[in-house]
Amino acid sequence: MKHYPLEVYNAGHDEYIVMSKGHHDPDEFMAAVRAQGYDWPLGNPVHKWVKCVPDSTGDYSHIYVFVKQGTRGAFPATFACEAYGDEQYQGKAGAA
Repeated sequence: MKHYPLEVYNAGHDEYIVMSKGHHDPDEFMAAVRAQGYDWPLGNPVHKWVKCVPDSTGDYSHIYVFVKQGTRGAFPATFACEAYGDEQYQGKAGAA
């Protein structure tokens, strides 16, 4: 399986979403998120398979959609999205 470096970027348009290609350790991912200055209220990171596709609305150049592993053009990703209250990421002390 291909190895992807942990590189966090903003993947949300109208909501807070951060992601990185590859399935990364959740605590390491969130530590990188916070180190890059994203201080948004985020939920627990999850591992998904993602595909980048053109945005049919024309609002954006592309969007990310969740797909099944093995889908042509799909890649593994770790992502966290906006969350509040008990749904927020707690993680290890110092990781968030």
